[in-house]
Amino acid sequence: MNSGVDHELSDKADEAAVWLAANWFKAERPLVPFLRKRFGLSAAEAVESMRESARIRGLTNEKR
Repeated sequence: MNSGVDHELSDKADEAAVWLAANWFKAERPLVPFLRKRFGLSAAEAVESMRESARIRGLTNEKR
């Protein structure tokens, strides 16, 4: 469900999303702790980065 609110990713979260889209199969698992450590994200930012990564990779029709 989309609330209609446009949530802008932080620069760090955006960088993480782009990196993750390009390096999906190389990224350490579990992803949330890995992204938090590598990019200095909060847990919520890490999850948003994962969602944005999926959108970048064409795995969802969801728009930002």
